[in-house]
Amino acid sequence: MYFINRGIVSWLATLEDGNTVEAGVIGLEGLAGVSVLLGAPSTPNLALVQGELYASKISSGDLIGEFRRNGELNRLILRFMHSLFTQVAQTAACNRLHTLDQRLARWLLMMHDRINGDEFTLTQEFLSRMLGVRRAGVSVAANDLRHSGLIDYHRGNINVLNRRGLEAESCECYQIVKKEYNAGF
Repeated sequence: MYFINRGIVSWLATLEDGNTVEAGVIGLEGLAGVSVLLGAPSTPNLALVQGELYASKISSGDLIGEFRRNGELNRLILRFMHSLFTQVAQTAACNRLHTLDQRLARWLLMMHDRINGDEFTLTQEFLSRMLGVRRAGVSVAANDLRHSGLIDYHRGNINVLNRRGLEAESCECYQIVKKEYNAGF
């Protein structure tokens, strides 16, 4: 089990043909490997580290023992798991009901919340994998956001220029998830 100190882990749903879509994202607010605490010996999902990751490692047995003491760590982990499940549910709704521009804005805001700074490196191929769409769709959506002055995007480098504008472009899913995370931490 890994407590994230810096960096981002994407939680991916995988299909038999190898396609993936991001179901959730974990940053400083959480830990990777929560399925162990739920008693699952394995998971069909993948954890994908984005960029550099610094994390504190703890054995599953030690964490389960501490978790069972029902102290502050237990409360924080349960709160994180609730927030993560809210994120997964909103991501499913968002992927089905909102435009790609809105979904990309939501996703970029989630990344922006979890990095130190306004600039990060993400290729169109990577974004298409995270959003579960074709690369051409990501190109169009990123260009829409760029032409609106919300981001700058060149050769895989994204710079958030107007966070408030990006929030306005995003659907309500971003605020719903952000509110849940803010309520517990």
